[in-house]
Amino acid sequence: MAAIVGEEILTTEGELIGLFLKDPVPARLSPEETVAAIKEQGGLVYLEHPYDTTRRNLREDAIERIADQIDIVEVFNGRSQPEINRRGEELRSTLGLAAGAGSDAHTLREIGSVYIEMEAFNGAQDFLAKLRRGSVVTREKRWRRLLIGG
Repeated sequence: MAAIVGEEILTTEGELIGLFLKDPVPARLSPEETVAAIKEQGGLVYLEHPYDTTRRNLREDAIERIADQIDIVEVFNGRSQPEINRRGEELRSTLGLAAGAGSDAHTLREIGSVYIEMEAFNGAQDFLAKLRRGSVVTREKRWRRLLIGG
């Protein structure tokens, strides 16, 4: 198992996640400056929980400005409503990017409620390639698989 160094970064227009970072990225940069700081480190830009109005998500006009620099769009967030997750999947599909997912756990019960099964990887670009072939697993799907033996 590998550890990925990442950071949830508050920009001047909402949050982004940088993965495979070597150094912290300062908060309160513009989205464009934040993306540049992530990319300078060979990192990946992860757009988390887009459209979730209960979070500090990146504004839609900012998403449009950096769309060609985003690597991963979260399509399933364990704390977001189904409609919000569906809209994230639509954005991911429109942009043709890799799908991200996560439990966004804030309590012990939430840990592992959503994750991605994927092959082992070596570095950021291999991670991105293998993420595209990964499968989103939710607690509901996992229990169903255990109960029916599949």
